[in-house]
Amino acid sequence: MIAIANQKGGCGKTTTAINLGACLARLNRKVLLVDLDPQAHTTVGLGIFPEKLERTLCDLLAPGEEKKTSWEEVTLRLNPHLYLLPGDLRLQRFEEIFPGHPQREKQLKYLLLFSIPRTESFDFVLIDCPPNLGLLTLNALEVAEEVLIPIEPSFFSLHGLAKMSETLQRVTEKRSRPFQTHALLTLFERRSTFSQEVYEEVRKHFGERLFHTVIHDNVALREAAGAGLSIVDFDPESIGYRDYMGLATEILERGWKWETPEETPVSEKDSWKRPAGTRKVCGGVLFQYYAPEAKEVLVAGDFNQWLAEPLLRRNGNGLWQKVVLILEGSHRYKFLVDGEWKADPGAREEKENTFGTRDSYLVL
Repeated sequence: MIAIANQKGGCGKTTTAINLGACLARLNRKVLLVDLDPQAHTTVGLGIFPEKLERTLCDLLAPGEEKKTSWEEVTLRLNPHLYLLPGDLRLQRFEEIFPGHPQREKQLKYLLLFSIPRTESFDFVLIDCPPNLGLLTLNALEVAEEVLIPIEPSFFSLHGLAKMSETLQRVTEKRSRPFQTHALLTLFERRSTFSQEVYEEVRKHFGERLFHTVIHDNVALREAAGAGLSIVDFDPESIGYRDYMGLATEILERGWKWETPEETPVSEKDSWKRPAGTRKVCGGVLFQYYAPEAKEVLVAGDFNQWLAEPLLRRNGNGLWQKVVLILEGSHRYKFLVDGEWKADPGAREEKENTFGTRDSYLVL
């Protein structure tokens, strides 16, 4: 279960909940979206109006003596792999419903762990939290195995990180098993100097707990929300779709078994030339590059407007890997190894570019 939380509004929590969930579902994972925000933006953002629903999440969270609503009455099936527990404005009364209750921070936990029928087994549960650190958010943090913090490039976002980190530390100290915390850069403008500065500050704070995927500022994401659709259904050729599919793939990568390609004898001096191979996998194309001494390896091509995306170092042998969503067709690409452009040693084909050098060539 992943709680998508930040005490600051406008950072992309709801956008991330909707589109990450839709992309995971697109990759055949069964996903439950939980709209825990009284504003019900996840519900509305999927084209559903809470005032027209007979039952919502609020009815499931009602005190024991009032619980007459079943799971089936509330849950909405949006497609074969995507489900929604819709919210509504009544959630803002949650703190009034459980005044002084000793287990008031565990009500959502009890619901999700014990009320869901055994026949329903979800691969991912994404909880869209309110833009504050109140009781509803604490309920989400109590049940979450991971907390995803969307951060947009702004001074106020950086200012609020300390408060958010302090709250997460306080909550995790009470748990028998601490949750993981990851940050996600949203509304990102790669060519903006300020965005780059914020990126560096967030990376200093979170280190490896910062997602390599960034969500760029993209008008298609706003238009999709206005149309009541996920980016998967609204515009699968947009940058927003590519970004959120990349995030979904990065999350799925954690559970994949990474196997080092068969190595061929090569001198230590020329070890970076060892072919690793690029191949199609679930969720996109797997780019691989051997660079044992490199501090950073990125991949760029016409499929991402030549905006380099970082690869992850997978093991001590120097294998770097990254899965990138790419549409079918032919594509040019190169690796950027510690600031120096390199062709893919494992590419089957290369083509000369307008600069007189050669690009690796990939056909899907």
